[in-house]
Amino acid sequence: MEDRVNLDDVMELEQRDPGNMLAAVESFPRQCREALRMGRELADLPPGEGISRIAYLGMGGSAIGGDILRALLEEATGLPISVHRSYRLPALLGPDTLAVAASYSGNTEETLSAYDDAIYLGCRLLVLTSGGQLLERARGYRHSCVVIPAGLQPRAALGYLFLPAAAVIERLGLMQGFVRVSYEAVEYLEEKATEWGRISSTARNFAKQMALRLAGKVPVVYGTEGLLGVAAYRWKCQFNENSKVPAFHHVLPEMNHNEIVGWHRADEFSRRVEVVFLLEEDAHPRIAKRVEITADILREKVGGVTVIRVGGRTRTEKLLGAIYLGDFVSVYLALLNGVDPTPVESIALLKERMAREG
Repeated sequence: MEDRVNLDDVMELEQRDPGNMLAAVESFPRQCREALRMGRELADLPPGEGISRIAYLGMGGSAIGGDILRALLEEATGLPISVHRSYRLPALLGPDTLAVAASYSGNTEETLSAYDDAIYLGCRLLVLTSGGQLLERARGYRHSCVVIPAGLQPRAALGYLFLPAAAVIERLGLMQGFVRVSYEAVEYLEEKATEWGRISSTARNFAKQMALRLAGKVPVVYGTEGLLGVAAYRWKCQFNENSKVPAFHHVLPEMNHNEIVGWHRADEFSRRVEVVFLLEEDAHPRIAKRVEITADILREKVGGVTVIRVGGRTRTEKLLGAIYLGDFVSVYLALLNGVDPTPVESIALLKERMAREG
């Protein structure tokens, strides 16, 4: 870590971020507006009658869109929503399934394989991609397809990877009101972009303060089951890909029945760990008590503990706001660590070797 980094020096931040990841994060609200428009204006929709389940196919930065759909829409639609991060799909999917195949690049081999399975099983298809083989196949099969803008890292295209699908699901008559709630959530994110963006000074910028707290640490993020479990996983992935640090996550109350025992005593490793709890401001009283007690126990075992109380008027604002905060923190932490947040060299190397070695 380079302790001379000044997070309030806008020019220095720009120099240390040649891939403009911070700009991509700041523009997330605008991306969400565009993504909603794309879903609302899609001309060719899959048939909606008789759909009884939704399956989301994707990997990595594309798959998190499925986690968000499941967290936000399963109750609203009354339909089971499953997320499939694999080459194969279960045989229980079929003609009553709306399968959303999402690959930002369009060349993710696991998703392409799952897409072929969805066709074989007779699923109705909606494709989210910027190009590649997936777009080529979707056009060949005349499947409904939202062509999203190219040139981003998949993790920086999050709005495009779930909001068009949500808008389409509403247009198919499977729920009502989500698009309106989403536009309200975008306004909330716009406020947070001002609060957490580069122009906001560290003294009043919680995202910068958290990055400073995490510098030189191993982040472990615990979210409460449901919405904030999804946010915790997104934080972990963003620390991995943007900040280039190992990071881990789990959910409460489940971690109280296993992982809490792993923090047995303070040692050389645990003192390097910073635990972050994500807790809804209006969480169930027993969940809030669990977080309070768990945090107290861990303060004696790890380097530090922070409890973040997540606000928002709706479930959508809570989840997207929590994710958005983590995105900012991870980029600021990358800049503090002296690394470019954009490249993901290990992933590129793995894909290259998989292609070369068959």
